[in-house]
Amino acid sequence: MKYTGMPSAMWMLYKKSFRNHLVSDLGFTDDDANRISKQSKQKYREIIEKLPGFEKADRFKTNIVNCAMLIAFLQCMDRRPTVEELTLFYENAMTMSELGGASDFVREYTLASDGPYCDCGYKRRNLR
Repeated sequence: MKYTGMPSAMWMLYKKSFRNHLVSDLGFTDDDANRISKQSKQKYREIIEKLPGFEKADRFKTNIVNCAMLIAFLQCMDRRPTVEELTLFYENAMTMSELGGASDFVREYTLASDGPYCDCGYKRRNLR
């Protein structure tokens, strides 16, 4: 998959939130958060480029691209967060869509909470 279109848009949309929550949720210093974020961008591109292409209407593309972003950040951290810390970090870092009012971050299961699968994603709000 190419790092254009949706993958680069996701990076632009969430990079600041991920960086800020490294400090607020995981206790990294500002300098560490900046370094991790910078390294994560390259790692994210590497992960995205290894992914196969998706059909246009593939509903899992967003989830996989977002997981790639999370993995890129994890791989660049000096220390690994606990499952609880990571869950909080991901929930907080990915809620930016709720601020715009167009969609809600939803999920029933996560692998981190021993669910059978991860169904994290966004559901468009009916604004009418």
